[in-house]
Amino acid sequence: MAAQEYADIPPLETGNAAVPAPGEESLDAQIKREQTVMLYRQLGVAIFGTMVGALLNVVVMAGTAPTWLLASWLALMALNQAWRLVHSEKMLAPDQIQRAAFVWMMGTLISGCLWGIGYILMFPPDSPVHQAVMTVLIFGVAAGATPLIASHVPSFYAFIFPSMLAVVARNLYEGDTPHIVLAIICFAVMLGILSFGRNFNSLLISSLRTRLENERLARRLAEKNAELEKAGNIAEQANRAKTKFFAAASHDLRQPIHAMGLFASALRDRVRDPETRYAVDSINAAIESLESLFSELLDISKIDSGTVHPELSDFPLDAMCVSLRLNLEPEAAANGLALRMRHCNARVRSDPHLLERILLNLVVNALRYTPSGSVLIGARKRGDFLRIEIWDTGIGIPADEQNKIFEEFYQLANPERNRKKGLGLGLSIVKRLADLLGHRLSLCSRPGRGTVFRLEVPLALGPMPPAPAPVRNEFAPDFSGYHFLIIDDEIVVRESLVALLGGWGAEVTACIGLTDTQALMQTLENAPDLIIADYRLPEGPVGREAIRVVRERFGHDLPAIMATGTVTPEREAEADTNHYQLLQKPVMPAKLRTLIHAMLREGGNQSLGL
Repeated sequence: MAAQEYADIPPLETGNAAVPAPGEESLDAQIKREQTVMLYRQLGVAIFGTMVGALLNVVVMAGTAPTWLLASWLALMALNQAWRLVHSEKMLAPDQIQRAAFVWMMGTLISGCLWGIGYILMFPPDSPVHQAVMTVLIFGVAAGATPLIASHVPSFYAFIFPSMLAVVARNLYEGDTPHIVLAIICFAVMLGILSFGRNFNSLLISSLRTRLENERLARRLAEKNAELEKAGNIAEQANRAKTKFFAAASHDLRQPIHAMGLFASALRDRVRDPETRYAVDSINAAIESLESLFSELLDISKIDSGTVHPELSDFPLDAMCVSLRLNLEPEAAANGLALRMRHCNARVRSDPHLLERILLNLVVNALRYTPSGSVLIGARKRGDFLRIEIWDTGIGIPADEQNKIFEEFYQLANPERNRKKGLGLGLSIVKRLADLLGHRLSLCSRPGRGTVFRLEVPLALGPMPPAPAPVRNEFAPDFSGYHFLIIDDEIVVRESLVALLGGWGAEVTACIGLTDTQALMQTLENAPDLIIADYRLPEGPVGREAIRVVRERFGHDLPAIMATGTVTPEREAEADTNHYQLLQKPVMPAKLRTLIHAMLREGGNQSLGL
């Protein structure tokens, strides 16, 4: 299994860089060594997280499971972690790497089996609340373990399969409808985690391969300047490989997340039992967390690959800051913080979407690392620039850490990798976007006193345009009486959309592809009120052709939505030309419902900015 893990990844064409010099370790051996070292560097975090989860499980289940069972299970869990810790002291010698990886895999296998066995033996049939807590706890442990152990696929599988299949099997064993539905959802989430972990591993290996090759080239360039051109070719090829991977990931990885979100939302609308709804809500939160991580990784890739192009315009800053404050005030209030803002009537020149993303990440970061006090959004004119400032009264940043916080996955004061404090990607995206826009970013901080981030944005030179007319905000409670046509070749997405839209009261007809749609048009008498089509169908990227067939059958531009994993300028121009709306996967049900409502109300041809 370990050999197959590395055999699936083709070597990059790097010329002599892929060939080791006499006495030099092979590239594949270096990659395996790096992966194993990464595992053992995180051993402390893994052991700490496992034992905290185990103790929490014992505390929650006290009184519902026999004391001897809880004590025995916890003792076995602690014994396994102690065994791993003892062996880690001598595992990373040059001749022990293969054995070290095997020992790590056995430790995770034992841990996964203990979680699975514990779930089965401690499962309280008469307490849905304890069932939900155990389910959420195991899924939380699995989600938290993914970034730690996905660098080694055998260890990842060894933990995920025994721990999560036990959850599915035990709920199926109950036999009633709520447990069967929960088992299906848990299985779908497990597949999503497996898919994400596998692709995360592929991306990591590709990154390691590129880095090691570049390091090898750097050593040789010191001796032979002629290899400088080859280094440029390697960088270009690595960038193409990265872009190709994320282009595929945009579709292949968003599909299961997209479907899981729709299924979970449809299930929640049908569930009335409070305990079952709590479990469904917990699964929904896990899906949203997974989607957030995936989207941030994609954002970083798009920026690094040069596919993000700023579209500069002049606009007032105050409206953007007011929107940020209104959106984030509930989160601040929930944490006992005050989110304040100083109004500013200045207009700036920037890309409004990218600038809003920068400010959003800065404010969210400030809220996460401010235990008490407040966060302030303000701005000051400095010559031809407006200096936007985000102040907080948080933990502060030591001087020697201030450059590191812009690195990926780097976090202060979060050794336990608490998901509520993010994943360490927000400031990395801020730095990349600021550099892309040419906006100077700086910070000043005192540990224990707080931090201020400053962003210098050029002031707009043109006159203030007239304020737009206010837009009425209406919302239809359901879509009863409407007929929607779904065109999608993915059966899980198609069925989830049918379930979701049907739950909102609409009549739904589903087609697989262009040929199926053409056949339906021969028998369909009344025009659908809305078309929702996938960009890629079995015949290729012909979603727009399927929309055209339906519109030609009924003689007018029916409102249409095109779902796609990647939104590019070319696809946006194509959508404008053909009068349909683009919606990026994974689609959150609330956003889909808002878009459908607006399109039915306005006729479907306006730009909604969703």
